[in-house]
Amino acid sequence: MKNPKIGFIGGGNMGGAMIEALWRAQSDEADAVQSSAEDEQKLDVSEARGAENLAQTDKNASPRECEKKTKFEIIAYARSKNEALRQRFGVKIAASETNLAREADAVVLATKPASYEAILRLIAPELAGKILLLLAPNFGIKRARQITGEGVYIARAMPNIAACIGASATALCFDAGFSEPKKETVREIIAKIGKIYEIDEVGFAAFTGIAGSLPAYACAFIEAAADAGVRGGLPRQLCYDAVAAAVEGTTHLIQSGKHPAALKDEVCSPAGTTIEGLAALEKGGFRGALMDAVAACIAKARG
Repeated sequence: MKNPKIGFIGGGNMGGAMIEALWRAQSDEADAVQSSAEDEQKLDVSEARGAENLAQTDKNASPRECEKKTKFEIIAYARSKNEALRQRFGVKIAASETNLAREADAVVLATKPASYEAILRLIAPELAGKILLLLAPNFGIKRARQITGEGVYIARAMPNIAACIGASATALCFDAGFSEPKKETVREIIAKIGKIYEIDEVGFAAFTGIAGSLPAYACAFIEAAADAGVRGGLPRQLCYDAVAAAVEGTTHLIQSGKHPAALKDEVCSPAGTTIEGLAALEKGGFRGALMDAVAACIAKARG
């Protein structure tokens, strides 16, 4: 699908994060194209100056045209957040949910789950032949299909808040009947917000527990570790930055192929400081508490 119009109904935490990611990605691509064009222009000028047998060029000749190639046109309707989205990202604001669904090629439903059913009933007549992307943790494709009827390409995604910087871990699945070109359109959207994991829909609740909600657990861990650093005499901002940097470095090591258990063992010297800290975590039930937190999230996501 060439230059599809992506419509976002809802512009809160997740809808706003996805809009920001798409906007950033397209801005970065435009900057890269502009930089490449400027480099080529400089090269052309250099070559022209070095060629003695060439006629002098017009000083006022305009530089090589470089237009921003917009891969996605973003449309939004987010009620109270419309003006903020317009001012921050320059997106087009639709007059209503129905108008957005009528104009868009793909509709991303990014509102609170409680409003999904009412909005789907409102926009269903406009969705024939279009892509509908669901983001709610406990609103499945089958339920959406019962409202929209046939002829709508329904996909479901579970991103997290890091989507705004293109660093989300996002689950993705497609309903039956999706053509490969339409699947690619959805994948291109999700790729702008981070890493994609295509899984069966039955696994979405578990994915919500381990990835969708994980930023909140990680932030609680980082905040607690920073509090301990402040207690130890370090400035708070330094603690936040150092803890976040240590977490980031650890994730890179694991993503490079290190097994978490092996990496933990490497850090723990015999009779050292780290093993003492781990012993305290075990005594406090750290692992069990985290597993219970993920289990509670999964149960809630399953409804």
